[in-house]
Amino acid sequence: MVRLSCRPRLIHFLFLVLFIYLFILFEHSFLRNERLRDDLKLLQRQLIYEKPNPNWAYNNTWQRIGNTTLRHEIYSAYFDVRTDIISNVQLDEHQLTVGSLRIFAILPERLRDSRVSCIVRYADFSSHEIVAEEAAAMHDVHNNSFAAWSIMCPLQVKKESPLWLPQEVALSYASNRASHVSPRFIQISYPRNMSEMFNKSRATISVCVGPLQENYSNVLRLVEFVEMYRLQGAVHFYFYYVEASEEVRRVLDHYQHLRLADVFEWNVQAHLQDVHYAGIVAQFNDCVYRANVVDNHRYAAVVDLDEVLMPLKHNSLADYLRQCDEGRTSGFVFRNVFFYRRDSNDTFNAPGHIVNRVLYTQSKVRRTLEVMPAYVRSKVVVNTRAIVEMGNHQVYRSAPGFVDHIVHQTVGLLFHYRDKCINCKMVLIVDYTARRFGSLLFDRVDGTCLAVFMERRGICTLA
Repeated sequence: MVRLSCRPRLIHFLFLVLFIYLFILFEHSFLRNERLRDDLKLLQRQLIYEKPNPNWAYNNTWQRIGNTTLRHEIYSAYFDVRTDIISNVQLDEHQLTVGSLRIFAILPERLRDSRVSCIVRYADFSSHEIVAEEAAAMHDVHNNSFAAWSIMCPLQVKKESPLWLPQEVALSYASNRASHVSPRFIQISYPRNMSEMFNKSRATISVCVGPLQENYSNVLRLVEFVEMYRLQGAVHFYFYYVEASEEVRRVLDHYQHLRLADVFEWNVQAHLQDVHYAGIVAQFNDCVYRANVVDNHRYAAVVDLDEVLMPLKHNSLADYLRQCDEGRTSGFVFRNVFFYRRDSNDTFNAPGHIVNRVLYTQSKVRRTLEVMPAYVRSKVVVNTRAIVEMGNHQVYRSAPGFVDHIVHQTVGLLFHYRDKCINCKMVLIVDYTARRFGSLLFDRVDGTCLAVFMERRGICTLA
């Protein structure tokens, strides 16, 4: 009887010993992995990187992959130096992981392939295949048959300096046989200045604007949008267009000539009916990676043309970020309130000499009392180096160590100037916050309209 009573104690003791052993093994493995990653980051920064194509102009367009009847498309690829977002890194006497390639594509939401590969090609036309560590449809599919996809392939290279990096990449997978037989290569985007690759990001704000489509023609709103965000501290804008009027293109060309904007063709006409909102998720992710990798902007405001991120206790968005960003925030989430186009215009504050008097941020002064919950129609200004996957209204995946911050409704709001009301019976209150920019905004809008449309004395037409 004594022996029987002692057996459970022995089993518990053995389980305890096994647990301690496994814990020590895990702790040792974890510490070894952390040391490996620290050594890898140190070695990364000691190498000299050669830019494969110094003449690459970063002008991407959607291109068909393999069998054209399948309507699989690829848009862009970025070299990402962050090794902490790669599950399996390598560092030995022969090779090391220097980063990864992040590729954006439009593929069927339910692609049959369990394995997707990247075919990388170098300037001397040599190539090899890398199995993707990540390949999946991104969020916000909304029951469409096609989706925006994000593919990540880790990049291992020989330990040598200068270090040869691939110039182009293509996707390959079994269900599209032609993708391997006749791969569609696209240029890989690297920093404009390779010496800044590991530098601290510039504390500047860029703006990622949702795709212009349906022959977008509201010139005055476009100019006001740009000038409002410039007053808030933004220094660069990224525009993508499906369709836009000739007048809108003239305004975009003007800002591009001033080096305030990059403008890209977003030729997704083949998927306007079967991918969510003209592939906006792919576009926002492309923009955030572009702002980070190519131009080294620390911040990107991810918004549409009818949305203004409005700090309530700080003079501008730049002031808010300068004072409130402690360095580990992936995105500052601004909750949504509506102003409605159908509401009457109040032009009381428009100076007498102004030509373009009906600015939406100045003439619409009544907003909804209700502040919508975070992540419901909210918009975000992100730390670009923290983003792995961006959504339309929220950050879906951040790099390790970064978290969202929901901006309190007394500190900042998203002012959404919507053409059609969601609930026309919602309670409205007067809010003059945006008018603190009015004096400078009116002058800037008139100045831009005159520069672009001098033949009609600086009148920007309303759509």
